[in-house]
Amino acid sequence: MMAGRRTLSYIAFGVRFELTADSEALLAKMQQRTPWSTEVCDDRLGEAGRFSVASAGEAYCLSASEEVLAEGAELEPILDRLGRELMVHVAEHSPERVFVHAGVVGWHGHALVLPGASFAGKTTLVAALVRAGATYYSDEYAVIDENGRVHPYARELQMREAGGIMQRAVAIEEIDGCMGTGPRPVSHVVFAQYAKGAVWQPEPVSPGMAALETMRHAIPVRRSPGRVMAALARMMEAATALRSMRGEADETAAALVAAMSNSACEAAR
Repeated sequence: MMAGRRTLSYIAFGVRFELTADSEALLAKMQQRTPWSTEVCDDRLGEAGRFSVASAGEAYCLSASEEVLAEGAELEPILDRLGRELMVHVAEHSPERVFVHAGVVGWHGHALVLPGASFAGKTTLVAALVRAGATYYSDEYAVIDENGRVHPYARELQMREAGGIMQRAVAIEEIDGCMGTGPRPVSHVVFAQYAKGAVWQPEPVSPGMAALETMRHAIPVRRSPGRVMAALARMMEAATALRSMRGEADETAAALVAAMSNSACEAAR
């Protein structure tokens, strides 16, 4: 290691990684971009992903395992890229959880999962559901265990302005919401793509088709397809799956809350 460089080891969801920087101050900024639930760990635990940010004159360089990923004169874009790379690294390699691109909220002891790619409107709909009384679990990943239960990935909401691509971090308290704690069984999986003027007209999706569709959004599907499919099949054992284009988030959230409430009442009978 070069003189003056500083390295710390971290772990998140069973995945270990190292961060290296030229100074304590830069390392602290890198640590702010680590995935939710990351903790400092013993640096003797074995193999780890290695990420570094180095400054050379007026430029910064981000590397992963000595491969250069990004260079630039501004630090913030480099740190943003680091954050994305760390999230994918953890989601790809976690031995204990299956990460699926999805929004998640809790409702009456169960969870609603909203699989979807970026720009599908997940965060907007999650925020509307939280304002309607749901508990916040995630706007990015459904973190699923081997029993099909979903766990929190409660980072700050990444809100976009209407029609824009820039994101703004919003604490859940800013929309009068609260974060979920602990795993929940999944009661509903909803495939809802936003389209201006669309009307919410949900159609049922079979459990098998819902698992296959959700699998398309699973991060580690190429690395461990069998484990992914097993977790999603367990998730769908007691879940209802629906599909529809949707319009405005608040209207869709109200319809989903009504559907979940009806299901909860039927289950209690």
